[in-house]
Amino acid sequence: MPTRVSELLLPLTAIDKLGARSISVSEVREVPWNGPVMIRNPAAHTADRRLLLGKTKGGRCLRLVIEATDEPTTWLVISGSESSTRERKIIEAQP
Repeated sequence: MPTRVSELLLPLTAIDKLGARSISVSEVREVPWNGPVMIRNPAAHTADRRLLLGKTKGGRCLRLVIEATDEPTTWLVISGSESSTRERKIIEAQP
């Protein structure tokens, strides 16, 4: 069964990192509702950390680094950035 994301928790450190990349909290909150794709994070040292690739309502493609919490559908945002060309292709391939 695919892993679901119902809620993203945004600590101040993540908000600061996202803001430095001109990504707003509201854009981050839109990603789970627009058909995101969760993939393994090749840079992570633990399986609890993944990448969430998705679009905002405005069509912006984002890459969010997220970490599992005790609640299976709630994830902690670590950081984020604009999606790479490869990641955008993964997002666009979604129905």
